[in-house]
Parts: sequence; C-alpha cells; structure tokens
Amino acid sequence: MTRWYGVLADWVRARSRRERLGLAAAPVVLVLAVVVAVLVAGGGDGEGRWQAGSGAAAPADESAADSGVGTKPHEAGADEPDPTGPTGAPPPLVQPFAEQPKAKPNPPLPSPTAGLEIAEGTDGCDHAYGDRSICVPWVFPDGISDKCAWLRERGFGALPVTGGRDRHGLDRNGDGTACGSGD
Repeated sequence: MTRWYGVLADWVRARSRRERLGLAAAPVVLVLAVVVAVLVAGGGDGEGRWQAGSGAAAPADESAADSGVGTKPHEAGADEPDPTGPTGAPPPLVQPFAEQPKAKPNPPLPSPTAGLEIAEGTDGCDHAYGDRSICVPWVFPDGISDKCAWLRERGFGALPVTGGRDRHGLDRNGDGTACGSGD
C-alpha cells in the first residue's frame, strides 16, 4: 500500500504551477486569519481588548501617587521646577533663519493701484437691472418664454435698467424700467 503523503505529492505534481502556488498559499492565509482572529478577540484571556466599558486598573503601588507629577505649582516643593509633563518642557525650537543676524528683510512692495477687472456674469447675476443687491439671472432656465413673469413669480417687481444695457430685453417700451407697466 502506498503512503498517503506519496499519493498527495503525486497529486500536487500533477497540478499546474498556478494551482501549486494556490495550494501553498492556502495554509498561509489560514494561519494569518487565525492570528488576526486571536488578536481581535483579545488574545484568549477572556476579555476583548477593543470592548468599551472597562475601567482603568488601579496602580500597583502607591509610589506613583507620591511622585509629584500632576501636582499644582503651589503644592510642589519650592526648589522644584514646575513640571509640564513626565520629562519637563521640551527646549524651544529656533528656526535656522533666526540665527542670521545680518540678514535684512525685503522692503515692502507698493500697494496695487490698478483695479481688479472681473468679467460680467461671473457670479451668475446680471447686475444691469436694479441695484447691486439684485440678482437677475445671467442665464434664464430653458423653456422660459416670459422672463418678466418668471421674475414676478420669484418676488421681483419693476427693475430700473442701470448701465444702459438691456441684455435680456426686459424693457420692451424703452422707458428705463424693466418688467414695469407697459412691458
């Protein structure tokens, strides 16, 4: 009778290289899954490590309570420095450019005098109607045939045409008031 491991070896040799790699990887993946499960479950001591609700353990000895860490400055001894942590305060960080005493700062640049040019309609509003707080849409929604009725439905009344430009054609009678009487 043939030994079982000989039969298994013959069966594995009959497989392709890809299948043999898959067969070799299966035990590795299984072992890794078991290790991760043990770590997540808390190491087998009966209590999960990631479970909420467990309190902190009491200190093993009372020497930690007498160390002076966490006491207020007036409670600490007069000759002791004020500790800011377990090892004291870290030294201040000095930037390397601060160690160049001969370096002079650049002179300030003059303030810009030219105005900033912003293209019309950038904010989605056509400010040629009403005052600067009025926002008539730069582009009306598709399918709107009566723009004045659409504006009235949204609370707009008669709007003065400012700047002499009636891009949407809302001032049909040319009196300087868009969507007013007679338009």
